[in-house]
Amino acid sequence: MDDAAIFTRFHEAWTAGDIDTVLALAAPDVVARPVHGPLFTQSEFHGHDGLLRWFEEMTAPWESFEARVEEVHSTDDGVVGFLHLVGHREDGLFDARVASFCEIRDGHISSIVARDIWDVREELGV
Repeated sequence: MDDAAIFTRFHEAWTAGDIDTVLALAAPDVVARPVHGPLFTQSEFHGHDGLLRWFEEMTAPWESFEARVEEVHSTDDGVVGFLHLVGHREDGLFDARVASFCEIRDGHISSIVARDIWDVREELGV
């Protein structure tokens, strides 16, 4: 799989709740930094245990949660993808767009850094 396919498959698995695939695509020492820091118990999640905590914190409040990949662009270290995050529950909706920089090493995601999508679009000129 190329880097864009790894990124896309990771987020498809996240949406499907397929945590085994999420972890298989992530390096054991992966570091994740979500953009919506105040929504989570920590600003950085480390390793597979950290990914599990992040997944739980992101998806647990919602009856359904999707991380839709809208675009993927190659970078020197991996990819940057533009995501549409959508959470549904009876009393509300979460709807956000973020940019996610993923460094990919030896076919595994080694870091995920989420940033404001509009800032990144401007920086990349897309």
